[in-house]
Amino acid sequence: MNNNQSRIEVLKKKLNNWAHEYYDLDKPTVSDAEYDLTLKELIELEIRFPEFSTEDSPTKRVGGHVATHFEKVKHDLPMLSLSNQFNNDDLCKFDNDIKKETHLDSIKYTVEPKIDGLSMSLIYVHGVLKQALTRGDGEFGEDVTNNVRTIKSVPLSINVDFPRFEVRGEVFLSFKEFKKINNLIVDEDKKFANPRNAAAGSLRNLDSSVSAKRNLDMIAYYIPNEVVLKQLGITTQSGVIQKLHDLGFQTAKEIKLCNSIQQVINYIDEITKNRDRLAYPIDGMVIKEDEIKLYDTLGRTSKFPKWATAYKFPPEIAETKLLDIEATVGRTGRITYVAKLQPVGLGGSVVSSATLHNAEYISDNDIRIGDIVKVFKAAEIIPKVMGPVLNKRVDGVKLFLPIAHCPICNSLLEKQKDEVDQYCTNVSCPARIVQSMIHFTSKKAMNIEELSQRNLQKLYDAKIITKIQDIYNFENKKELILNSDFKIKEKMFNKLLTNINASKKNSLEKLIFAIGVRHIGETTAKVLAKTFRTIDNLAKAPLEKLIKINDVGETVGISIIDFFQNSSNQKLIHDLKTLDVNTIYLSNVDESKINVNSPYYQKTFVITGSFDIPRHEIKKLLEQKFDANVGDTISKTTNYLIVGEDGGSKIEKANKLGINIIKDKIWVE
Repeated sequence: MNNNQSRIEVLKKKLNNWAHEYYDLDKPTVSDAEYDLTLKELIELEIRFPEFSTEDSPTKRVGGHVATHFEKVKHDLPMLSLSNQFNNDDLCKFDNDIKKETHLDSIKYTVEPKIDGLSMSLIYVHGVLKQALTRGDGEFGEDVTNNVRTIKSVPLSINVDFPRFEVRGEVFLSFKEFKKINNLIVDEDKKFANPRNAAAGSLRNLDSSVSAKRNLDMIAYYIPNEVVLKQLGITTQSGVIQKLHDLGFQTAKEIKLCNSIQQVINYIDEITKNRDRLAYPIDGMVIKEDEIKLYDTLGRTSKFPKWATAYKFPPEIAETKLLDIEATVGRTGRITYVAKLQPVGLGGSVVSSATLHNAEYISDNDIRIGDIVKVFKAAEIIPKVMGPVLNKRVDGVKLFLPIAHCPICNSLLEKQKDEVDQYCTNVSCPARIVQSMIHFTSKKAMNIEELSQRNLQKLYDAKIITKIQDIYNFENKKELILNSDFKIKEKMFNKLLTNINASKKNSLEKLIFAIGVRHIGETTAKVLAKTFRTIDNLAKAPLEKLIKINDVGETVGISIIDFFQNSSNQKLIHDLKTLDVNTIYLSNVDESKINVNSPYYQKTFVITGSFDIPRHEIKKLLEQKFDANVGDTISKTTNYLIVGEDGGSKIEKANKLGINIIKDKIWVE
């Protein structure tokens, strides 16, 4: 071994040891500066002497590989989901079922945090990381090896010499890193909703250098190959965790071996009370029967192992003071009330505002300014006020009275019969105009990237863009914009102009959704575009024809007719045509590949729960295979609800409406 190769090996060993101390042992022994300087030296040496660069080098974590897509790969052993338990009775039944099946009086369990991230399979060949696969649909995963190599807590090599050694775990983003990422995103619309979404977006970015910058993390928890476990002399799940730790993988510090189900329950109670203190998001605890030899006896269903289950935390609730109630105006004029709260920790973040929906919700729940209120996060994302803590109400708090006038333009608000919402009906209301433009440019509408809410508000205030049509006259305002204090430079201006011009070529459904016809969501817009093919045909459609269309009833039909009879809206459509905005339906589906004989053909779907496959991919596949429509909300016209993990309240609503629920993977058939 020559001097250069020897130096490279020394640097690799140092960097790998330091990374292990920092990420796995939480005991760093060197400063970040020393680590960075050592890594820089190794990078330079490997550039000069590429023949000494190996796959397990820490330099492979830097990223830079740009993929065109992620290849789908079949798992050697399926990556199953877990059944869910929601209370102590459920856990006791799980314990009794295992005892009954094994004829044992007592069972030991490992209890592990259920990390809210993405399941990952790592495959090592003779100790070197060769492949990393997402769970996907359980049978097929996506190859994200280049991105996983950038995760510092994933060993690039381990001290085992099996032809194939698989380790499973969870890739996640800590609260600290999540906050860092969102702080760097200026556009509020583009901020990640939660750490799991940010982790998914980072892991599945086609450019591995983006993944490298996001500081993803991974905790290992499972070795699925029982033959390998026997050769290693491992007989328990707690032994698996210890072996993973010894090999250099990061394992959860919160794992505990319990001698009974009561100890499991007690430990879950302890974690539930202290979950806010964890560095990463969890949404429950995983309970595994500890003795591996019993796995075959207990067996599995087609979806779940019977020797493991997940306890799901109930929604976290916090109490805080309601400081004020503010009203906001949406693009349709709808008034939404927002609670301004004394900041309180909830679900790993600090909450200072929450939705109150409408005036009727506030009155029905007798919520008053000055009350101590209960706040929770719906679907772990949106803060909502449940109601007041009446025994903590102080004397003098006044009954809430709905506002009567628009908080922006002072127009008298209206409330239609049989509706709970108030509306500002002034079409010239500045708030409505700005919100309409924000909606028009949003991703699901015309998708004009970089024209952010902040920029639109500034351009409106400066009277440069005062209506939707002005967006397509953007080029004519170049000098005015570049010489303003908007901080829009020529490079950004040109990028905006490119995106604006690209939006002119969108298919009709994007435009229908963008112009903001009341009651028209993304799915209904697609149905209307496919049915009428042009904006002119839709504008002239009679009510009797509209109400015969799936997803369009009398209320929606009347809304469509009212919209196109309005002279301002007629002028908007005319102007957009003049500005060369496309008003024709452009199908992106190869009709020859559509299964017209399928029961799913041209049906309406809603997707709920979490999947390793991104929802937009599921939607795309449903459209391509069945010419289906995919919406966000359940209604009487929904045909199927596709359910992933943590399906939530939509399942209950689907059952009430008699909607078919699908839990198998029809989109990959």
